[in-house]
Amino acid sequence: MRILAVDDDAVFLMLLQHVLGSLGYRELVCVNSGAEALALLREPDHGFDCVLLDIEMPVMNGIELCRRIRNMPAHKDLPIVMITAMTSIDYVEPAFRAGANDYVHKPINQLEMNTRLGMVSVLVEERLRRLLLETRLSTDFGLPTLNVRFEDPISLTEAGSVVDWLALENYALTLGRLRLSGHDVIAFRVTNALAIFGATDSIGYIDTMANVASVLDNALRSGNHLIAFAGEGDFVAMIDHAAGLDPEMLQDTIELAMDRYKQVHSGLGIPLPQITVGRPTRAGLFNRTSVSRLFHDARQNARDKVTIK
Repeated sequence: MRILAVDDDAVFLMLLQHVLGSLGYRELVCVNSGAEALALLREPDHGFDCVLLDIEMPVMNGIELCRRIRNMPAHKDLPIVMITAMTSIDYVEPAFRAGANDYVHKPINQLEMNTRLGMVSVLVEERLRRLLLETRLSTDFGLPTLNVRFEDPISLTEAGSVVDWLALENYALTLGRLRLSGHDVIAFRVTNALAIFGATDSIGYIDTMANVASVLDNALRSGNHLIAFAGEGDFVAMIDHAAGLDPEMLQDTIELAMDRYKQVHSGLGIPLPQITVGRPTRAGLFNRTSVSRLFHDARQNARDKVTIK
C-alpha cells in the first residue's frame, strides 16, 4: 500500500517510517500539515491507499482534515486511520463522525499497527475489486454503473451521524468494556430491502438506503449516536444509554417520516421501505460479550421481531 502520514512532529514521523518499514510498508509519504496533505491529495498523480492522521496539529487538526478529505469526491472511500497521544474518549466519536475508519494511540504498538493496516488492506482490495468491475461494466455498456451486492455494508455517509460499518465496529472496540456498557445498541431492519434491491439498479438502491439512513439519523437526534448500514437491509446504531430509547415511539416517528417519500417511490416504481425497530441491547459490565456478538444480537432481535409480526 502507498500510505500518506500527516503529523507535525518530525521525530514521530521518523519513528513511524521505521515501524511501518519493519512491517513491510515502505511506500510512505510524510507531511507536516493538513494543507500539505490536501495539496498532495488534489494531485491525480499521487494515488494513496491509506492516510494516517494525527489529531493534534496546529492550524488544521486531524479531525477537520479528515472531514475535508471525505468531502473530496475522489477520496470519499479512502481508508483513514487517526493516530493520537490523547487518551480522552471525547476525541474518538468526533473522529469517526468526520469519516475515520479506525483509531490507534501513540506510542505506536507494532502489533496493533500491523493489525490495523491488515484491516485497511482488506478495504483497499475490496475497493479495487469494485473499481475494476465498475470500469468494466461502464466500458461494456457505455453507462456509469455501480456494482453492489445485497449483503454489502455499503457506505452511506450523507447523514451527519452515519458512518461506515467497519468504522462503527472500530468505534465500539475503542470504548472498552466500561464505556461500552453505557451505550445501547439497536438495529433497524428494512423488511422489504430485497424487493427494493430487485426493483431498481445499484444507484437507486444506494439512494433509497441513504434516505432511510437520514430518517433514522433524524429519529435518533435526541441522543448522541452513531449509525451504520450493515447490509441485507440492516442498520445498527449505538446511542448513549442515558437517552432512554423508546422503540415504539421510534417506530411511529420513523413511519411518519418515511411517508414523505411515498409519492416519490410510487412514481419510480420502487417499494417504500418498511422499517422494523428492534429492542435495544447493551453489553453487561461484567460479562464477556464481544462487539461482534453485541451487534449480531441486535440485528437478530430486529429480525425476530419481523418474524413475530
